[in-house]
Amino acid sequence: MSPNHTNTGIILVPDDCNLTEGMKEQYLLAANYNADTKEGKEEVEKIFVDDNSEFVQNLYKKGIDIEGKTKISIREASIGLATIVTFIAIYLGIIFLIASSAILALKQLTDSSDNKQRYTILRKIGCDEKMINKALYRQIGIFFGVPLILAIIHSIFGIQFALSVMSGLANKKDLLPSAIATVIIIGIIYGAYFLATYLGSKNIIKEEE
Repeated sequence: MSPNHTNTGIILVPDDCNLTEGMKEQYLLAANYNADTKEGKEEVEKIFVDDNSEFVQNLYKKGIDIEGKTKISIREASIGLATIVTFIAIYLGIIFLIASSAILALKQLTDSSDNKQRYTILRKIGCDEKMINKALYRQIGIFFGVPLILAIIHSIFGIQFALSVMSGLANKKDLLPSAIATVIIIGIIYGAYFLATYLGSKNIIKEEE
């Protein structure tokens, strides 16, 4: 049994292949817990996991070596691995998000500084501060919005692929809290950079008194 939905396949060997007795024959037992509560299932698991249990000792005396995995152990291992993968993905995602947001902000602030004279000309031809700030807000919104839209489109297909890969590690319900937390974190960080860029650009093009 495995937490992954994998099929390792079947290997066919010739009759004269040098195989040991253990390789020639193998017994597998799949069973369900004879318990309804979590505590009862843990007690049943101890019978199979603990080498000193009476059940395991009786099998040893008969020459039967039992080695298996229980549902609880598989689930715990799956959740642990899924947590590690999720943490690494979120960590790397935040790092790249901060880097890309900083680059976008720096580029926009540089453009605002270079175009300061153009905003002065707009004031001279009759544009008030409200119109200029509105145009600046839309410009920065488009500048930050286009990469975000592309990232969302990419994420739609990326998440579907990730779910298919991690289907054996966790189900959609297990990944939903992490996905929601990731969206919130991305929104806060990206929104903070957007707001800081807008206020910084607004201050740069501000008319000198």
